[in-house]
Amino acid sequence: MAQKDREFVPGTLIVARGSTVAFPNLDNVRHSIYSFSKAAKFSIDLYGRDQTRTQGFLIAGTVALGCNIHDEMRGYIRVTDTPFAGKTDHNGFVTLTSVPAGGATVGVWHPRLRSPGNETSSDVTISSGSQSRRYKLRMR
Repeated sequence: MAQKDREFVPGTLIVARGSTVAFPNLDNVRHSIYSFSKAAKFSIDLYGRDQTRTQGFLIAGTVALGCNIHDEMRGYIRVTDTPFAGKTDHNGFVTLTSVPAGGATVGVWHPRLRSPGNETSSDVTISSGSQSRRYKLRMR
């Protein structure tokens, strides 16, 4: 998750629990990344252009990121403990592959979703023979 043009790029990143995320600084200014989130509380000291710092994420949940130097910078890491997770494209579609048939719960998280924890979920039934599912997710 880079810092470029004083933004986190991408603005939201989906990772599996236990992952380590690299934070390369592609700006001409220094950045200091922090999170006070329950899933990951950490602080990365100031570092400059073409330097990279890393952070591990051991707990599933949402990690809100900020920069101590640039208050307008916001980013999110969604740490999941399922292999069936993805980020929607600019049209609101996500494709999940190798989803087993049967009952499942589809969860949706967005930083501006107006529900507890910015998250909502629905129970669905996955039909047999489906190796790949494309879902259109809409926020209401």
